[in-house]
Parts: sequence; structure tokens; C-alpha cells
Amino acid sequence: MVGNQEHHPRVVGLDALRGLAALAVFVCHLGAYWELSELPAKLPQLLDVGAHGVDVFIVMSGFVLGLAAFRAGASLRMDNFLARRAWRLAPPYLVALALATALAMSPIARWFVPEPARWSDVAWHLLFAQTWNPDRLGSINGSLWSVALEAQLYLVFPLVVLAVRRWGVLPVVLATATLSVVMSTVPADGALWDALTDEHNLPIRLVQFVLGVGCAHLYVSRRTPSSRVLWLVVVLGGLVALGWSTAAFEPGRVLAWSLPCAALILLVAGPAGQGLASTPLERWGLGSYSFYIVHQPVILLMSPLVRDHIASDALALFAGLVVALPATAGTAWLLYVLVERPSHQYGRRTFPLTATANSTATRPAA
Repeated sequence: MVGNQEHHPRVVGLDALRGLAALAVFVCHLGAYWELSELPAKLPQLLDVGAHGVDVFIVMSGFVLGLAAFRAGASLRMDNFLARRAWRLAPPYLVALALATALAMSPIARWFVPEPARWSDVAWHLLFAQTWNPDRLGSINGSLWSVALEAQLYLVFPLVVLAVRRWGVLPVVLATATLSVVMSTVPADGALWDALTDEHNLPIRLVQFVLGVGCAHLYVSRRTPSSRVLWLVVVLGGLVALGWSTAAFEPGRVLAWSLPCAALILLVAGPAGQGLASTPLERWGLGSYSFYIVHQPVILLMSPLVRDHIASDALALFAGLVVALPATAGTAWLLYVLVERPSHQYGRRTFPLTATANSTATRPAA
């Protein structure tokens, strides 16, 4: 399907899913950083599953970018497209990085990081390259690793689109899946191999992004599997991935979580998304990026102020949801209103996705 991406309707429900994924990561990190290991039943393990909200983010990123590329077809201006994504990603990230750096170098740095951050750590983060230095990944704000990864995925995105158009979705997915499994199996030996085989880095995570692009190709070409098949992949694939993680079996773990995430996104892109879009989660999801990049410092800041004064883990979890969650949401709202939304709107105004959109925008009135 070829057309002007600027005039295609939004796929509703994706913002709500993105918001749910961000909340899942928040709850996971609340349990981890506040050391809520004495919660009843299997609640600590259930909170840990929230970490895989990041898997949803990466697959969804591939889906959203692929949707724009395949809808626009040959008329897509890739330079403008990447410029628009840069304006979407970088300004909020840099503000969040500046705030986290100030905290990680402050007299209370021990609240946030194992040791005060170095200027070399700041340089790695400014280059969106901290995933290539795994030992310092958490030196400022550990959650920013996925933003750095996304920036790197933007750089390889044109190659992914070319590969899918030339060889089809399945061969490209199989190639990146093989790369992911192999790199998660190879023992690390030296700094470079430590980075290449780290689960946070591009070689192992590329398959998730490619699966998202492949889902976009299926969606645009109207070849999406039935809802019954997708639900089957979500449920059975999710159980397999959960067992994989529970067994602490690292080879192929990222791939195992990729499949149910891809099926979930296709479900939401279909009729299921209408239901999600009708809830407050859809509006909440608009600011989920800002929420994600500030949640870790806020949780860590709240720990000595709130967590250290509560003996019961169950009460601490409750306090986290009624204190740390609103504090994070308020901080994220400010970042969204003051930085993320204006920079996103600037990118959309300044960088049309297609030559047709550009000529329409600049055509003089009759």
C-alpha cells in the first residue's frame, strides 16, 4: 500500500499499550529498587515480569517506524523521517539526562548510583552509546539504555526497510533471530565482546525491532493473522517466555519475549485497540516516554524519604503507588508539556515525510 503517511489515520490503542508497558516497568523497578522481596505469594516475581515492558517498547518502535515507511512507499523522505524521529527522541532525553547527571554527581549521589558519575559517563550517554559500555550502563540513569538503543535502531532502520523490501519479512526476521540467539550464546571475552554479547545492545535486540517492522509490513499489506491466532501466540508465547526467564536460561531469551510482544501489538492494531483507546490509558500513553525516562531517579529519590521508614513490604508497595507513582507522573507531565510535546510538534511541522506532503504544504493559495 503506497500513499501519503501524513493523511493516514492513527492506529488507536498503541498509546494506551505504551502507557501500560511504562507502568509495568515502573512497578518492576519499584519492587527492585525498594527491595520488596518479602511481598506475599509470588508477587515479587510478578513485579519482575514488568521489566519486559521494554520488549514491548522496542517491537512497537519497529512497528511505528515501519508503518510510516510502508504507507509512504517510495515517496518517503528518509532524511526528514529520521530528523523527525530525532526531534521526537533527543530533547526529552537530553533534559532527563541533565537532571539525572546533576543527581548522580551531587552530594546525595549514593541514593541514585553505586558511585558518583564521571564526565566520561556523560560523554557515553550524550553519544547515545552507553549500551556499548555495559560496565557503566547504570552510572547515571540505567533506564536510559533503551533510548540509546532506539537511537541506534533509527540508524539501521533504512537498511532494515531495504532488506524487507528486497528479501521479504521472514528471511530478515530469521537472520536477526539467528544473530540474537548466537550472540546470547557466545561467551564474552574482552571489552568488545562484552558489549556485543550484552542483552541491552543492538546485536541481540535487533530482532525485536525487525519483528516490529515485519508486523507493520503485514498490517499495511492486510495480511495480519486472525485474532484467534494472535491471542494464541500472546498466551502460549508469553507462558514459554515466562518459563524461559524463570529458568534463567539466557540464550534466546530476548527472542522468546519478542514473539508474544509482536502478536500483542498486532492485536492492539486491530479491533482490540478500539477498546483500549476508549480508556484514559490512551491519553496517559501520550506522555509515556517522558514517564519512562524520569521514573528511575524519582523512585530512587523517594526511597530514603518513604521506603526507609516503612517496615512492611506490602505497605511500602502501597506507599510507592500512592506517593512515588504520582510524583513520577507529575515530573513526567512537566517534561512532556515543556519539552516532549513542543519538540515533537516542531519535528512534524518542519520535516514532512513525503515530497507530496511538502509540495501540498508549500503550494500557494489560489
